[in-house]
Amino acid sequence: MKKITIIFTGGTIAMRTNADGMLVPAVSGDELTASIPALRKMCAIQSTQFSNIPSAQVTPALMLALRSHIIEQLSNNDISGAVVVHGTDTLEETAFFLDACLSNIDLNGKPVVVTGAMRGNDAPSADGMANLLGSARVASADAARGRGVLVVMNDEIHAARHVTKTHTSSVQTFCSPSHMPIGTLTHAEDAQEGVRFLSAARRFTPNVDVSRETLTESPPSVPRVDIVTMHAGADAMLLNASVAAGAQAIVVQAVGAGNVNLELYAAIAAAIGQGVGIIISSRSPLGVSKPAYGYEGGGKTLAALGACFAHDLPAHKARLYAQLLLANAHKHADVASTLHRGFAQLLDETTGWG
Repeated sequence: MKKITIIFTGGTIAMRTNADGMLVPAVSGDELTASIPALRKMCAIQSTQFSNIPSAQVTPALMLALRSHIIEQLSNNDISGAVVVHGTDTLEETAFFLDACLSNIDLNGKPVVVTGAMRGNDAPSADGMANLLGSARVASADAARGRGVLVVMNDEIHAARHVTKTHTSSVQTFCSPSHMPIGTLTHAEDAQEGVRFLSAARRFTPNVDVSRETLTESPPSVPRVDIVTMHAGADAMLLNASVAAGAQAIVVQAVGAGNVNLELYAAIAAAIGQGVGIIISSRSPLGVSKPAYGYEGGGKTLAALGACFAHDLPAHKARLYAQLLLANAHKHADVASTLHRGFAQLLDETTGWG
């Protein structure tokens, strides 16, 4: 029987409704696993209570600490894989962050599966137990080895790079809109047979090494990178405030393929002139950001200023990726060139983009 480690961080899966009708953290990891007899019949379980917080409280510093914890857990030869139980609001961010900074060497080729729940532990149709059981099946499956960090929800397996939460309350919320699930779960008697991947083993996120200097800080930290959204009539106040606050880089969630108005264009030019990195993403949920239009504020003119493009990453994932790139860079490295090199790797890893 294979052995997996389950790392509990909190989220709706560990919440119950209190006497005031409020959904709050209330259940430990051990209580969750004890409530699923089929889980211990399928594999041996080792569990740790890393935290018990709503995922809105998760930070990049906590993600870095979680990264170290996962490496420590998977260094044990007896452990075949890891499941991270996480709140769904920022689940895709933690999954992507971990996928970007955990190499197959760090993981010893073992899978990391991130899961959670859309309904509380005491809800009549709670989904957390099924998601946890399915995730354990994937984490112990030979076919999951070498695929990095995966997200398992609602009997679907998604790549951390592509998955996103698409609905505020539906159990079918996690999708990969520009792609497909990379695998599915079926209710076979044999747990291994029930895990079906739809493509050959590969990782979709280029790996960013994390420097020892970053990890030895207490708490571990990453550079400040902010997100500013373009909308009709947007001004430059928030972008200028980010520059004044010391942001090393700013992700501009632009419209279309990567366009902004004249006021933001002028502010972006000034920020780049001050050495602040600018990454252009799109607020559109499908497609990629890329230089397309040549009018002032269009993508081609932003590229000419020195901005780089997030390609298929939404703004919140582009921000985390930029933080990792800058945290790993030499302290005297040029911010713009570091970001351009790093984001260029996304094109090398993305099938069908470019």
